[in-house]
Amino acid sequence: MYLDWLAGGRRGDVPAGLVLLFCFGLERRVLLDAGHDPAVRGELRAITTEVRRLRVRYGVQRAGEVGGGPTLRRTLDNLLDLLELLAAPRANPGRRAEPAAAPPHGDGPTPVGVRVALARFAAACAPVPADWARAWVRHHPSLTRRRAEVDCPDEFDRLFALRYRDRHGPGLVPPGDVPGVRLRYQPASPTLTTTLVCREDLPDVLAEPRSTRALGSLVDGVTAALDPYRRWSAGFPHARGSLAAAALLPRELVDAGHGPLGALRVWAEQQLDGRPQAVIDGAGFWAFWSTAAPERMARDEAAALLTVLALLDFGVEPDVRFGGPTLTRGQAVLFRLGRPASDRPSARFPAAAAIVRCAAAVATAARPVDPRNPLGEAVLAIAREVAAHLRLDPGEDLRLAARLGWLLTTRVDIDRLGRQTTMLTAAERETAAHYLIAVALAADPAAGPATVAALTRVYRVLGLEPDLVFHRLHERSVGAAPTLPRPLPVARYGDHTATAQVGASVHEPDEPVAVQVPDAVPSGYALPWAGDRALSAAVQLDQAAIRRTIADSAAVTTLLNTIFNNGDLLEQAPTAVQSVANGADLIASLDPAHSALLRALATRPSWSREEFASLAAAHGVLPDGALDVLNEVAIDATGVPVIEGDDTLAVDNDVLLELLA
Repeated sequence: MYLDWLAGGRRGDVPAGLVLLFCFGLERRVLLDAGHDPAVRGELRAITTEVRRLRVRYGVQRAGEVGGGPTLRRTLDNLLDLLELLAAPRANPGRRAEPAAAPPHGDGPTPVGVRVALARFAAACAPVPADWARAWVRHHPSLTRRRAEVDCPDEFDRLFALRYRDRHGPGLVPPGDVPGVRLRYQPASPTLTTTLVCREDLPDVLAEPRSTRALGSLVDGVTAALDPYRRWSAGFPHARGSLAAAALLPRELVDAGHGPLGALRVWAEQQLDGRPQAVIDGAGFWAFWSTAAPERMARDEAAALLTVLALLDFGVEPDVRFGGPTLTRGQAVLFRLGRPASDRPSARFPAAAAIVRCAAAVATAARPVDPRNPLGEAVLAIAREVAAHLRLDPGEDLRLAARLGWLLTTRVDIDRLGRQTTMLTAAERETAAHYLIAVALAADPAAGPATVAALTRVYRVLGLEPDLVFHRLHERSVGAAPTLPRPLPVARYGDHTATAQVGASVHEPDEPVAVQVPDAVPSGYALPWAGDRALSAAVQLDQAAIRRTIADSAAVTTLLNTIFNNGDLLEQAPTAVQSVANGADLIASLDPAHSALLRALATRPSWSREEFASLAAAHGVLPDGALDVLNEVAIDATGVPVIEGDDTLAVDNDVLLELLA
């Protein structure tokens, strides 16, 4: 039977033992005869091809066919590793030699073919392509497989390839100054002994630690980026490809041109129709996003939808992440996000949002204002001026204009503004007062009784003198330039003294203002006419550079205030505590220091961790301990904490009012 099988080209159905007997002969030919017969070197490729064919024919058990057992499969695999190492062309430094075959995708022990291919890249000082780098990671004995590789193989491979090219360009170049590939071969034939095969011309890249660390760091980053999506898809395996899944995918894997995400993008583009923002019906989102309630989204549902829209560079107001209510089946404003776009408000955005809420109340006092007509566009332009004056983060000017556009479509109750403007400082209130005059005249150029009455009421809410309304309206009517406060400093907390000085420097002249001294001789240089089109075309401002400069100035100012104001805050702590002990009632069971701290927290709806630490230092208490003390008292009194959060601490206004009552 064995001779017939050999004569028939080794293709018939025979027991596995006969195939194994043939492998014994191949091992002897490769290991023993190669020492004295030079012809063996030329036979290696043919022998390798035949062993591969035998592995396919007899190494895999198929239904209705004769297949080999584990011993035969292991023998064929080991023999293939030996032949691939022996038959590999000699690698010469300086000669580019890339493997022609695609890398293997299977798991298990590292194939010698992968080690040989990587060694040829190292010997030629050539970059390793992304597909071979993926095989490098998959078969490296030190890089264990992660859950993301097993549960999300397609997403892992795509993200690995994208980030590999982003980090290493054309590819990682493995060093060639490492020992060669070595293979300890245990023959299946009992007549042969273990043989150590060495190829010093092929560097063993898998034994090189620097490249292994670089690939391990890349795998860690890909795993961390995919972990939220992996956990979610494990619980909802049938929802892959949905909008909810897209919200958890890394941005590099988001396909905005196909599927539900592509449909949402097309719908949003149709709503905007080339405009920066548009008033839409919020019910349109219900066609793309399922909700538990038919008329209103829950906070987490709205936040997830807004995250998906941000992947497409769209935003919506109201936005629950920026202090707005949840989306309902009513009017909303869709707008294009600026870059960079954050998913949380900056320190100054709540104050700007409170100012535009006051502006909406004044603008709609006489008549409704449509943000889509020229009158509404003039009002929205003032929102961008407020953003520039308050030095909001880049991109937040577009969101502030969208917030004002949404507020113009709703009814703003002036009686509720007092509660929503409590966090405004004196300088911010003065800023609001001046811009409210501009809003009133943009919405109602005649400044009718309804507009003046609304202005007066809002001035009272802001704690300003109502008579200033008539003076400033008269100032604008005669064409005098308004006296605006200087732009606010970047630092929010820890600079109350400087802010108060800025606000105090703004004053109203009680007497006529001298524009020019009589008979004065003009000096200096004449400014060019603002309507000169040639000059306007020649002078172009780089808005991106302006945003970067503002952001850098904000970061530097915040750092300097943190350095230089800590001492002042600590010196003021005894005074703050003493004022509570002497003139104010203690809150619940709190001591004077914590009572004063709680009253200071009532001035704003949210605080960052750094701001809260500075405020606690100003009252002579430690921030973490103070947070526990305040929440314990609140839980004892109301059952819920008064302040909670991670990076941003939100104050529960209802609990706060109950404690202060």
